[in-house]
Amino acid sequence: MASDDWKGIVNQILYGLMFTPQLDDDTAGQMAAAMVERRYFGAGPDAYADAIVQALRYDGPLTDEIDTPHGEAGFRDFLGRLGTRLEALRPWPQTPA
Repeated sequence: MASDDWKGIVNQILYGLMFTPQLDDDTAGQMAAAMVERRYFGAGPDAYADAIVQALRYDGPLTDEIDTPHGEAGFRDFLGRLGTRLEALRPWPQTPA
């Protein structure tokens, strides 16, 4: 993944949460499953897992490009839980041919 591609992938996650009132564990689990199954999140679980790691290392804002009801701290916390749930679903299915 190019050095700045992760931000666009994280924006996909944030956009997917625009109408989600609570960033809870159930939401993290549902979103992780959708990533593994490539529902709504076509880049596949590898791309999202990598982007989450890079986002959590980034010290700049993650919610600055999309108007969202979720604050920076809440979104960062959710990304951490999402990453954990995504990793728990390994091994992921191979990329479809």
